[in-house]
Parts: sequence; C-alpha cells; structure tokens
Amino acid sequence: MHDVIVVGAGPSGSSSALFLTRRGLDVLIIEKKRLPRYKVCAGGTSRYIFELLDVPPECFDAFSIEKVKVCYGDRVKEYNLPSNSIFTLHRDQFDYRLTQLACQGGAKLVEGEETIGIEEENGSLTVKTNLGHKFRGRYLIGADGIGSKVARFIGGRFNYRVPLAIQKDIPYRNPEPAISLFMGLVSMGYGWIFPKNNTLSIGLGAYAFSPKKMPEVLSRLLKDFDHRDIPILAHPIAFYRGKKKLATRNIILVGDSAHITDPFSGEGIRNAVKSAKIAEETILECIKKNRPLSIYTEKLYSIMARELFLAWMISGVFYRFQDKIFNLMDRFDMGTILSNLLNEKTSYSQLLKKLLRIIPFGLL
Repeated sequence: MHDVIVVGAGPSGSSSALFLTRRGLDVLIIEKKRLPRYKVCAGGTSRYIFELLDVPPECFDAFSIEKVKVCYGDRVKEYNLPSNSIFTLHRDQFDYRLTQLACQGGAKLVEGEETIGIEEENGSLTVKTNLGHKFRGRYLIGADGIGSKVARFIGGRFNYRVPLAIQKDIPYRNPEPAISLFMGLVSMGYGWIFPKNNTLSIGLGAYAFSPKKMPEVLSRLLKDFDHRDIPILAHPIAFYRGKKKLATRNIILVGDSAHITDPFSGEGIRNAVKSAKIAEETILECIKKNRPLSIYTEKLYSIMARELFLAWMISGVFYRFQDKIFNLMDRFDMGTILSNLLNEKTSYSQLLKKLLRIIPFGLL
C-alpha cells in the first residue's frame, strides 16, 4: 500500500509527488495520458515557483521575459520587467520534467491509465483505472484538473459558470522576450501573445463573452502569422469563485481540481505549486498527529482565500473599464506590478489600495 496516491501529473500533481518523495513518503502518480503530453496553456509564471520547487528555471528550459507590452487598439504601452522574474514554459516539458524529478526521488508512475473509481474502506483508499488495475493508498491527492473525478467523489461541487480560453501555438524562431497583452478585444477578458522557446502562444480568454465569437476575435491577433494548419484549442479556466469543500479525512484537492486559478491574471501554475506545498505540509502534520486531512480546506483558504477574493474583485473593475484603466496604466508601472504580484512581493490588498486612490477621479 502506498502512503499517497496522486491522480494527475500536471503542475499540482507532479509538484505534490516531488515534495512528498523528498520527505520520504511512498508516492504513486496515476496519469491518464502518456508523458510528455500536450496541454493548452499560455505558460506564463514567475521565479517564485522555482523557489518553491527548489529547482532552477534552467531545468525546465524556461524562457525569460524582459518586457510586457499592453495594447489597446493601435496604442501600445511598454514596460520593462525585473531581470529573471517572469518566465514562460511549454507545459508538456514542464509537467514531464517535474514528474521525472519526482520519480528520480522515488515516486512511481502509472501512465496511460485513467482513474474511473475510488473506494474507501478501513482507513485506506482503492483507486480503480480504466485498464482494470487497482491501487491502494493511505491518502489521495486529486490533481486531475477542472473536471476532477476526485472532486466529484468528495462532493466538492463547483456549480458556477467556468470562463473559456482559446489558443493557437505557432512555431516561431527566436521570438522577442516580450509578452503582449491586448485590452479592449472582449468584455471581461483579454488577449495575449506569449513567447516561448521557438513558439508563440496566441490566445484569448474572457469571463463573459460568446464562445462562438471568440475565434473571430482571435483572428485579429493571428493576422500577421502563418497559422492556417494549426487548430484552435480551447480550455476552461478554473477561477476561484468562493470557498468550497477541498478535503475529507484522507483526500485533498490541489491546483485546478480545487479551482484556485488567479481570477485577475488567469495564471494557474503558481497556485498549483503553492497548493501542492500546502498539501505536503498538511499530510505530514496529519501523519505526525494522527489527524484527518479535512483541516486542509481551512489551511489552504487561510493562506490563499483573501488574495484570491481580492483578485476577483479587482478583475471586475479592471476588465469592465479597460479603456479607462489603459489610460491610467502609466501610474502603476505595470511591469513592476505584474512581476511583484506573480512573485508574491506585492499583495492584491496593496494593489487595491492604489486602485481606490485613482478610481474615483479616473473612472467615476
């Protein structure tokens, strides 16, 4: 019997396995695809996650970003970023390398098998796969994404509308190390061009916009690129929308399974790794004190809920008044603000105070 079974080898699952194997636990990862596998993701993140993982960016072939360009119509504002503070990643390579590191530390990997059932009996869990295999463990981590089977099993119901993002990944040699963000294209959302090593990820995401109209809007960002043979891929975004049940006596949810993507930036990798760290600490504490994992829900929200809620509030203002926010943006030094937010050197409460000093004069 394994100490911990992790369902899903994305950033939250592979990070959880890596953290726990470092602490000497017997960990099994079950991943429904064979690695490496493609994942639709803009891939933006920060140095903060590499510090949490205690693994350098170079290990993941991370692409360092030097500038952020914010565009509204024909107008462009450009901001420098602090050196080596923001990076982009190819998710297939990142997830695969993280899983490899966990396995090098002692974790076991079962790939190409989908979890279809979970049974709980006498203080242990049995995970069933589509190939008829059964695996037993003391604890279970649900890291199986936005449509998590593990979340459904524990009754964690996220019954609200999920925002949508669409994207094309276009081969592009030696891209400029600058992220471009496009305001004013859709209500309650934005477009992007994220450079990666020999790739441009060009996409669009929105809280409230017709999915049928999104490809037409995306075509405006794609007009200068050869993308005819590249399909548009869509993915839902697991934004935080309030507290939900994230744990039982011996099961916890991490990453997109817990719906903790940043509602302002749309960035999910950071909170995925952060939740994995909280999961590690919770499991070790519960083993030591013989306590149930149900404390994880309050533990995670005590660390993350306030900032996630404020990010949700700020996004409502930012995306509703995009033209006016764009005009006021130079007052914020967006490069430093973005870098500090993603690296958790600035909090959303601090950003909100700055917004409130400006909004009465600039927006109302």
